[in-house]
Formats: sequence, structure tokens, C-alpha cells
Amino acid sequence: MTTDSSPADAFEALRREVALLRRALEGLAAEQKAQPDYSGILAGIGARIKEQNAALGAMADAPALQVTPEVMGQQILRASEQVRAEDARLLEHAHNGMTSAARQIEATLATARTAQEQQRARVWAASVGAIVGALFCAIIALAWKYTIY
Repeated sequence: MTTDSSPADAFEALRREVALLRRALEGLAAEQKAQPDYSGILAGIGARIKEQNAALGAMADAPALQVTPEVMGQQILRASEQVRAEDARLLEHAHNGMTSAARQIEATLATARTAQEQQRARVWAASVGAIVGALFCAIIALAWKYTIY
């Protein structure tokens, strides 16, 4: 505004400014009325967030999530030691079974060798007995021949 203007010009400029402000405010009000109402959607989102927070709280209380890596490592170590102990027991049992079977086989073979050796001894004894018996019969026959005449 210039200083050499009349009061009527000043009022006219003021009127134009006020009219401009009124149109701007009416435009803002119209824009605000044209925006959709998101309150229902936001309430639904809020309810779902509460449900998810409750579910996450339940998950956070789960024992698996309470375990630290160190504790889990110790649990894995204990479990592996138990499994290895069971395996060692089974291997010892199998070893004892194999040792027992080997002893039985050795005993059977020894018995078979003994039976074979006994059979061989019997054959030798029978052969020697037959030879001695034949010699004895020959000696008796000769002695008999000379004593009868």
C-alpha cells in the first residue's frame, strides 16, 4: 500500500485481502470435508496390533526363546554325550557277543581237533595191537608147533 492513497483505496485493498482469506478458508474447509474418514480403519489396525502384541508376548514367554546360545550348546553337548554313551554300550555289547562267539568257535575247533587226534590215536593203537597180536600169534603158533611134536 502506498501512503498517497485515499482511505477508500485502503478499504478496498483490505476488502480484497479479507475476501481472499475467506475463499482460502472455505477451500480448506471443502478439502477437509472431501477427505475420507479413516477412523474405522485405524481402529481395526489398532486392534490387530494389540492382537499381534499379545501373540508376540506369548512367543517371548516360550521356553525356546528363553534359552541362550550357551545353554543350548550345553544341552546339545549333554544330548550328544547320552547318545554316545548308548552307542558305546551297544558297541561293548556287540564286542562281548563277538568275543563269546569266537571262544565258542575256538572250543568247537579244539574239540574237533581232539576228536581227530583221538581217532588217529585209536588207529595207531589198533594197528600196533594188530601187529603185536599177529606177532604174538606167530610166536605162539611156532611154540605150539615145536611143543606138540
